[in-house]
Amino acid sequence: MKAMVLGLGLAAVLAAVIGLSLAWSPNGAQAQSGPAAPANVRAANSDTPGQAVVRWDAVAEAAYYRIGWVNMEAYRAVRAEAGRQWLDVFSFRDVVNRGQTDQTLSDLEPGVQYAFIMASVGQRFGNAAGAWSECTYLTTTAATSCPTNTGAEPGAPGGATPSPTPTPRPTPTGTGDYDADKDGLIEISNLDQLAVIRADLDGDGVSSVPAAYAIAFPNAMPRMGCPNAGCIGYELVADLDFDTNGSGAADAGDAYWNNGAGWVPIGDWYHGFTADFDGNNHTIANLYINRSDLVAVGLFGSVWGSNIRQVGLVSATVSGGGGELYSSVGGLVGDSSDSTISASYVTGAVSGDSSSVGGLVGSSSNSAITASYATGAVSSVDRSVTGGLIGSSSGGTITASYATGAVSGGDGRFYGRNNYTYSSVGGLVGSSSSSDTIIASYAVGRVSASGDTYSIGGLIGWGDGIITASYWDTETSGQAGSYGGVGKTTAELQSPTGYAGIYAGWNLDLDGDRSSDDPWHFGDSRQYPALKYQGMDVAAQRR
Repeated sequence: MKAMVLGLGLAAVLAAVIGLSLAWSPNGAQAQSGPAAPANVRAANSDTPGQAVVRWDAVAEAAYYRIGWVNMEAYRAVRAEAGRQWLDVFSFRDVVNRGQTDQTLSDLEPGVQYAFIMASVGQRFGNAAGAWSECTYLTTTAATSCPTNTGAEPGAPGGATPSPTPTPRPTPTGTGDYDADKDGLIEISNLDQLAVIRADLDGDGVSSVPAAYAIAFPNAMPRMGCPNAGCIGYELVADLDFDTNGSGAADAGDAYWNNGAGWVPIGDWYHGFTADFDGNNHTIANLYINRSDLVAVGLFGSVWGSNIRQVGLVSATVSGGGGELYSSVGGLVGDSSDSTISASYVTGAVSGDSSSVGGLVGSSSNSAITASYATGAVSSVDRSVTGGLIGSSSGGTITASYATGAVSGGDGRFYGRNNYTYSSVGGLVGSSSSSDTIIASYAVGRVSASGDTYSIGGLIGWGDGIITASYWDTETSGQAGSYGGVGKTTAELQSPTGYAGIYAGWNLDLDGDRSSDDPWHFGDSRQYPALKYQGMDVAAQRR
């Protein structure tokens, strides 16, 4: 790879695409006001195959560091395709500067050469002046011993050490059909297959890391056996469990424990998941995430224009955010844009030190959430928008959905010249916009906050929008008010046992076929409504 690609060309492209005002010079020095580039950047293998430890000299003035890495094999493949940009296969991670000088990167492909580069940045938004370091290279340790190389390719900054000969990649030779039902969705039956979706975010079965993909999907037919029109995403064909050692909970003996950091979300802030994902009413148990180094945290980090349906997360433990403004934490999805989520749910705890925290979705923009629920506790610390189902919503719809878990928020604090306080806490939604619509939904969890919180509500913490036939329990929530919806007592919410009274308008057409879908099961006069839409398990909701 020529110096221009990961030299001046890299800095210019990153500045344009990511919105950072970062300058480049051949020796990595900054060319404008801002912190200096990290010096002495180097990468080393960890004891775990597929992990690399990036180290650097501290830059005291940096508000955060941005680490970039690219699979050189994938890079070469992308460069060979007309019209493709090499940023298609580049990944980034932002790390708040707390004095650390190293970061472990997981889920790299063993035995493959990577290029790494770092920037130190003065602030996350606005005049984010800073500078990029020089490149460093590393061949990650494979499951069997292989040599490493930290020298640069010919012509790259820092030297002219020839790159190693690429490790031979296995070629699938069998007749494995991974779309046996020909619905355009590649079938997922284990966690390794779920993990490699990160290398095929558009769901067409063509991976940016083909060797890892071939291991997860051995002996695949050409085009994965997809129909002539091609595949459009993935589907579960079995229940999955992150408790791989059978201890009963996520712990250090599990395959995806990652030294306590847990699962790496599918899709990130810069490369969202853009395909379909159908859970087929299967469950994923014991998902564990503890990521303070990522901007979007959940089973899916960021989804753009996706359709996620019929998937349940059971006994999840999800936390993250790192205290960064404009970060998102959700059980199922961290950040959803222009997407649909239906007949899906999360049971388990979600917590975040971030701007938007929700039991199902952290931040939702122009997205539709339908017939979905969250039952676990949702909590946040300072300056967060926190909701039992959705943290923050803008321009979207929430229909026939509910949240039952306790929701707690932290001190709103004051910041900026206008002393604007940021926190809001709601039983269903932390904050909504005037372009939101909420229909036939409810919340019953206790809602609380510490310190100076901007707004708090039994259904919605703060906001606006069109809210129809949606309620919160004034007794269990401990809240008499909300920015929308109607407060009801426990008895009032449990008394109707059909589509009558306050629930008269709840028999909705959810799938768009112009007929009512009868999505609710009302139980008896001591039970809240539960969802039965598209085969959802009512008994599991009532346990």
